[in-house]
Amino acid sequence: MSGASPILALERVSKVFGRGDSAVYAARSVSFGLHAGRTLALVGESGSGKTTAARLIMREYTPDDGQILFRGEPLGKAGRKALKAYRSAVQMVFQDPFSSLNPAHTIRYHLERPLRLHQPELSGPGRKAAVEELLARVKLDPKLVMPKFPHELSGGQRQRISIARALAVNPQVIVADEPTSMLDVSVRLGILNLLNAMKAEEQLALLYITHDIATARYVAEDIMVMYAGQIVEWGATDSVLGNPQHPYTRLLLAAVPDPDRRFDQSAPDELSQVDDIRRRSALPQDETRQFGDNHFVRVLAE
Repeated sequence: MSGASPILALERVSKVFGRGDSAVYAARSVSFGLHAGRTLALVGESGSGKTTAARLIMREYTPDDGQILFRGEPLGKAGRKALKAYRSAVQMVFQDPFSSLNPAHTIRYHLERPLRLHQPELSGPGRKAAVEELLARVKLDPKLVMPKFPHELSGGQRQRISIARALAVNPQVIVADEPTSMLDVSVRLGILNLLNAMKAEEQLALLYITHDIATARYVAEDIMVMYAGQIVEWGATDSVLGNPQHPYTRLLLAAVPDPDRRFDQSAPDELSQVDDIRRRSALPQDETRQFGDNHFVRVLAE
């Protein structure tokens, strides 16, 4: 999706749960790359495999097939030192900004802890100054926020703390798993703008995982549509969403409300074939076709 080499890449990665007839492919031959200064959106309904992809990247799961590359090197062969560098370079922002923060500790503690782990050379005053800088970067007042506990902050403020904590270790990649889905609509735009600003300023590679096509369109240069563990369509966001080629992608877009069109006028032919399209989209789709410079689609199984 970009000419430069990716910081992080998945090459035909699969993850299977269960065995035999009960085996479920949570990820089936998934391939993509994350590039500096760009956002890749991974969209799909619940259960499509999006979070499995995130857990594979965060090394919570081990691939059953394929490999994950970091700076061109397979993670499976990485030693202890390389793995520590990887965990510092790849950070995650979680869906629920409250459960991801320990209610027994202050905000200052939450931001000092990664600094203690990854920058042990910092003195006490140095850590305090670093925490103040992190809070300022996510547009929060250090003096007001540092002594507070998570329950004393709003959902949007807590998510900003989660982003600050991810930035504390100077990452190269951020995986954001539904980072706005539990926030009020009024504060979502602020978080999306913050992620966009961090990506541009720090030249981060951002994987934005969501079921919300509207926010994906807002933040991502590239997009992948996932269903039943497979990437069924991918490429430049404007091309994929403006000219969707896979029937499942068209189904997703048809479910997005459009105030300028009546539903009975905008529903595509696929809406009358929902069950058949979902059934066929869940089957292995090995053939790929290209539409334009950066737009690819899996050929639907018969």
